[in-house]
Parts: sequence; structure tokens; C-alpha cells
Amino acid sequence: MDIHNRNKLLLDLKTSLFLPPFNEELYETCTTDHQKSIKEIQEIYKLRNDPELADKIKPIIQLKIKDVERTKRVQLAYLMHRINKIQSQYFIDSGQLSSDHLDQLSKNEKEYYKFFDQLVKKYENDTDTKVSQNIIPPSEVFIEVRVIKQIGNIITQDGDELDLEEGTQQLVKKSDVIKFLQDGSLVQL
Repeated sequence: MDIHNRNKLLLDLKTSLFLPPFNEELYETCTTDHQKSIKEIQEIYKLRNDPELADKIKPIIQLKIKDVERTKRVQLAYLMHRINKIQSQYFIDSGQLSSDHLDQLSKNEKEYYKFFDQLVKKYENDTDTKVSQNIIPPSEVFIEVRVIKQIGNIITQDGDELDLEEGTQQLVKKSDVIKFLQDGSLVQL
């Protein structure tokens, strides 16, 4: 099996900012090499009953099996890295991959992205939370907000009462009002 093909497959991932276009040709070459090696193992295994070759066959088969396992691990690592990158970029882009990013995906990865998007949206609807919004931690604990829609009194995480009257501007903990920011009742200034 060609070690250079396996290394190139992984090197493509390391050298790109998001993802390189799915390397169908190289991936298929690894799969073809993998299948050839399995057939070679089967052919060699058929010679196990020959007393002259029996001792020589075992180390050859072990080496071939290790090579097949290595190729399988490389291919799985390639696919898992791409899937993890798609998921993390989904949340960085607040639930929408840019067209540049979508162009880098294979047909199957685009189907996965659609499925993942539907799954996240279903979860958001079921739990009434927005997880697809930017998940980068806030740089500030306190933010200044303007109340767009009347909310009234709320109890903060500290147990204090906060009066959010329409048209007022206040300095509040972001964690206390994040839900109101998401639904548009408040606007961060």
C-alpha cells in the first residue's frame, strides 16, 4: 500500500484553514489499495497448508494486516476530522456555513450538513433555546442594553430584581438577559 497516499490525505487537512475540497481521487486510491491488500492476504492465507511456506506466511500476513488497519485508521481520521470541522464551523458561523465553506464539501458532507442543521433546529424548537448562535464566550460580563419590548420585573441569577421597562437603557449581566437578547426584546448597545 502506498504510504505517500495516506500521508498526503492527512497533510491536506493540516495545511488548510477550513477544509480542502474532498479529495475523492486520493480517498478512492486508498480504498482500492486497502481492498487489494485484503485480497493479497486472502491469497497468501490459502498457502498456509504448505509445510514449506507455513512459517514464512505468518509474518507476511501480520504485516499486511497492520498496513490495512493503518489505512483504515487514516481514512477514518480524515472523515472524522472533516465532520468535526463542519460541526464546529456551523456554530462559529451561527448556524449557516458560508458558500465558500459549502463549496469545499463533498456531496455526502453536504447531506450530513443538512441533516445536522435539521437536528440542531429541531433541538432548538423542542427546548426553546438557540444553540446555533455564536458560541464564543462573551468578552464582557456586563453589557449595556436598551429595552425594545416591555418585559417588566425579572429575577437575576444573583436573586436581585431587575425592572426592564420599554425604552430604558441599563447596564446588566449578559447572562441574566441573554434570552431577551435572542428574542429581540433587548438590544445590546
